[in-house]
Amino acid sequence: MLSGTLAFLIAQAVPQSSRFEWVAPLGLPPVKIHADLAKHGIAQSTATRQGLQARILWVDATANLGRYNSEEKVAEICAKAKEVGFNTIAFDVKPIVGYTVYPSKLTEQITRWRNETLEPGYDPLKHFVTYSHKNDLKLLVAMNAFSEGHSYSKRDSNQDPNPFFKPGWGYDHPELQTVRYVAKPTFRGLDVFPSMNPAKWDTPCAVFSRVPSAEDIGAYVFVDNKDFVVGVSATKPEMVPGAALYCGRGEGASALLSLSEGDRFVLGSRAEYVRIGDDQNQIPLMMNPHIETNQKRALDFINEVASQYEVDGFLYDDRLRFGGLDSDFSESTRAEFENRIGAKINWPNDIYRVTYSPSLTPGVRPGKFYDDWLTFRSVTMRKWVQRASTTFKSHRPDGIFGVYAGSWYGDYQKYGNNYASSELNAGFPFLTHAYKQTGFAGDIDLLITGCYYPFGTVFEAIQRNSAPGRTVEAAGILSNRVVRDSAWTVAGIQLSNFWDDPEKVEPALQAAVATTQGVMVFDLSHRIEEFWTVFARAFRTPAQAPYANNSILKQVREQRRMFTEKGFVDPPFPMFEGAPGTGF
Repeated sequence: MLSGTLAFLIAQAVPQSSRFEWVAPLGLPPVKIHADLAKHGIAQSTATRQGLQARILWVDATANLGRYNSEEKVAEICAKAKEVGFNTIAFDVKPIVGYTVYPSKLTEQITRWRNETLEPGYDPLKHFVTYSHKNDLKLLVAMNAFSEGHSYSKRDSNQDPNPFFKPGWGYDHPELQTVRYVAKPTFRGLDVFPSMNPAKWDTPCAVFSRVPSAEDIGAYVFVDNKDFVVGVSATKPEMVPGAALYCGRGEGASALLSLSEGDRFVLGSRAEYVRIGDDQNQIPLMMNPHIETNQKRALDFINEVASQYEVDGFLYDDRLRFGGLDSDFSESTRAEFENRIGAKINWPNDIYRVTYSPSLTPGVRPGKFYDDWLTFRSVTMRKWVQRASTTFKSHRPDGIFGVYAGSWYGDYQKYGNNYASSELNAGFPFLTHAYKQTGFAGDIDLLITGCYYPFGTVFEAIQRNSAPGRTVEAAGILSNRVVRDSAWTVAGIQLSNFWDDPEKVEPALQAAVATTQGVMVFDLSHRIEEFWTVFARAFRTPAQAPYANNSILKQVREQRRMFTEKGFVDPPFPMFEGAPGTGF
């Protein structure tokens, strides 16, 4: 038994309070959150002190086509949003297919999507302006910057009518599409063909999960999970449990038979460059953001909407980015990059080379200009954001310019989108001094991040033995910290995550508002009728959006500048890891 003195000393050494604290920023049951982390920042403390909360309802263009295809329906949406306590509507008017839902002089108007239709010439945006303002709602219009096509529309283009309208303007302009770096696996210069059917081989090597029955195979090689050869045979052998099987014929057989047990099995790769329309690896048809024609087209849409409609703000949806780490590898981009660094490069290996394991799992081996490449792409995007914001505010000086992005910031160095503050100091390996300078949070007024997780709080996730970083709370904290008081930050939640039990949205709403300056609800199409009563309880005390008064953000930024000048240092950065692709 411990002595009384020793027991007292141990008790004093152990903290008596939990890092979790009950909070209830909305009219819902309180939740436990990391209060110290959630309360960080001038923007957050200002919004809390003044009772400011963004309450944004997102209206997707295509998913809701049948919900807003008459003036009466738009009036009903706006009235209901106001009734349950939303103060902002974000209306998507140019979805990833590239056409618009309002009648545009720049492109065609979407008049069909799936089973819903819209009368040609009917203008839902005009009615959203009228009825949002009639209900004292802010209206933010959303567009996709660098997507000009939809893979489903292309897939179904032979149907009459096409349920997804038309494929997209970008398919008619392949020279403006992004070019992908597609790496093909090789073994000693021979292509490796990952097929299960040897009869359809068009290259001499292949990977199988079982021994094939073809008679013209001349070599069999088994490779273990440490990349060592564990079996070589010229005749059909028994399978080696847990090993990858390589088969070959002709040159492929000779190459494989030159191996011996215990050799390391090394795959190479061969680069191909393809326009995304010819090898589309995602639903949106991504265009090349470096090309002036694409930038000019996007600016034309901003000019059209901002000059003709009294919108309160403009948002770029998540296609404000490159297609991926494998984009853009066009010759024009190569020339621009070489001009930037002042050197000819070994393309693409000086940027990165794709590697393959024996199971054909791809990896990336960075080259000497890898970090320069990440920075180069993000410089293009920051300059574009500055240009787009200036264009919008030339028409709407008091308007809000914002961006939507996924909440896992660690993803975005692959996509050339650095939505953080240019003064962010955090432990992300890609956050070099040069890359930091590409942060564009200070060039926007509002950042909305998709914190699309089924758990609202870290506490809840721990209880359920789930990853703490994959929660609305952790994603909101991360979003707020990377912005660093440069803009308003709002956490988005996805209603489909809560279909099994609509009341589970309650801690998600609380976490969003406790960690950022509001909440965005995605989407009107997500069986929202099941959630109206929850919103009415949550938002029963009216609140103004923080961006309703531009002077408040100016004050926040000025306070941050003064704190920085006086030498105040941010506390350690919370490294919550989110799920790749969250909010895309």
